[in-house]
Amino acid sequence: MKTRCPGCDTRYQVDADALLDSEGFAHCYRCGTVFDAVTETASETPNTRNAGGRSLLWLKEQDEIAVQKQAASDLPFDVPANLPTIEPSDDDALDIADTLYEKRSYRGLFYGLFAFVLAAGVAIQLAWQYRLTLLARFPQLEFVCEHLPCRPTVVHAPEKLRVVRRAMQATANDPESLTLSASFRNDADVAQLLPDIQLSLLDNNGAAVIRRRLSPHEYLYPPPENKPVIQPGEVITISIDFADPGDAATGFEIDFF
Repeated sequence: MKTRCPGCDTRYQVDADALLDSEGFAHCYRCGTVFDAVTETASETPNTRNAGGRSLLWLKEQDEIAVQKQAASDLPFDVPANLPTIEPSDDDALDIADTLYEKRSYRGLFYGLFAFVLAAGVAIQLAWQYRLTLLARFPQLEFVCEHLPCRPTVVHAPEKLRVVRRAMQATANDPESLTLSASFRNDADVAQLLPDIQLSLLDNNGAAVIRRRLSPHEYLYPPPENKPVIQPGEVITISIDFADPGDAATGFEIDFF
């Protein structure tokens, strides 16, 4: 069985039968303490036989359990009682970022910055596309136009074209043809591209008898340059010949595209 000396805390492996012969009392070979090996308490007044030293179990060095001699901290060496306290060194100390936290990755910052730039680009593109609407709703933005060409110099606004004169008559020297003459004006504030013109001859019910859609190169002579424009307030006069549909045609219509 295992026991412990209460005087020096030495552990022993003892023979239970030998303890029976000594009535449980043992003598520590290290410090000489006589103790009850069963209760592990020191005995100041053992019985007469033990006092005579005849019946004590004399423990020897080979009875000691070496692995249990360690201190309570289980260190493999003795720690001096006057060991000074170790103070940390500023030179050798580790950076807290290297010990407690993971190193910061800049990948998330890069992706966030890229997403922000992309969203800002889309917002600027939409604002530029609808700049006229924004300027009409927020006049405070007019100062931007002092530095940027906010307002277009050429637009496509066929709804701003107004017919100021139109007439249908028989074509001179050709009794089987009709000549449609018309004049239209650009009422927009800026120049705009010349539109396509759709001319329709209508019957009494408003149904088209003849319909033609003409580009600027077809209704103007001589044909204009590429992408011709009509300035603000400018008037364009055209003259188009139709085959005479007879009594079926009673009216006409002009549309701009």
